[in-house]
Amino acid sequence: MKQRTVSIILPTFNERAFIRDCLDSLLTQDGGLILEILVVDGGSTDGTRGIIADEPSPVRLVDNPRVTAAAALNIGIAEAKGDIVVRADAHAIYESDYVQRCVEVLEETGADNVGGRMRPVGTTVFGHAVAAVTSSPFGVGPGRFHYAVEREEVDTVWLGCWRRETLERLGGYDEDNLQWAAEDHELNLRLKQAGGTIVLDPSIKAWYFPRDTPRALRRQYFNYGVGKASTLAKHRLLPSWRPLVPAAMVAAGAMALLLGRGRQRVAIPAVHAAACAFVARRLARGPGVRGRAAFQVLMLCHWSYGVGFWAGVTRVVFGRPFDNRPGGHR
Repeated sequence: MKQRTVSIILPTFNERAFIRDCLDSLLTQDGGLILEILVVDGGSTDGTRGIIADEPSPVRLVDNPRVTAAAALNIGIAEAKGDIVVRADAHAIYESDYVQRCVEVLEETGADNVGGRMRPVGTTVFGHAVAAVTSSPFGVGPGRFHYAVEREEVDTVWLGCWRRETLERLGGYDEDNLQWAAEDHELNLRLKQAGGTIVLDPSIKAWYFPRDTPRALRRQYFNYGVGKASTLAKHRLLPSWRPLVPAAMVAAGAMALLLGRGRQRVAIPAVHAAACAFVARRLARGPGVRGRAAFQVLMLCHWSYGVGFWAGVTRVVFGRPFDNRPGGHR
């Protein structure tokens, strides 16, 4: 059988703090499968481009005048010469057999997309708490790619590995109709609708550096909520019921505040805060995790996600467009 060749597509925009370690881990991959590492940059101004330009082959800098991750991925797919495409993230480092395991699992399972667990690694007190919370079912719900321990079929994975013709058949990533950062789960939804299969295998190992400030985390999870609403607007359905839980909590909390009496008005946030405090104490048993920080992260993730979902629904109701670029620039 002909040996597979791999094109890695790595979107970047101002990633100076992460890009060198990320590329080092990709350049030392086992197996000799990598044909090219396409770093598709949206016009970085922090020195990222200079670092990329100094890297040896097979790294190649590709311009992304449309800036967004979705555009970067589509440009990379069009440029790719390998018959397998691996999507990478600059905020991550990769086990030396990451690409090899992606290809092996793709071949062994016959799946259309495969990926591994998102393994977060905090570098600050707050970042350690984010890593603990986002590896917890209470923190992120039944999103299996956060904590699965065995191979299974799922509705989405972190990053992903596809045969190039699969991506071409699906028409690539949606650059125009979604809130930014919704492109991955929406593509996987289209893949499932087309009868495709997605397999999660924890032996595919990479480590992700999560947001390390409350402001950055709040913005990220608010945008996740808006992104799910943009997917709902496009498809009239969601990839799973997960986004409805924080959305229902926010809606119920708002209704109780407006219509309730006395303690009823704050019952829902109080019960949620008590549950978060209980979980935070358990998470604080982990190394480097402080209970107060874990409590803050849980509250931020849940409420920001729920509020973001309803903000997205409001955009649909009033006919306002979604932001396909960070910062609201279209």
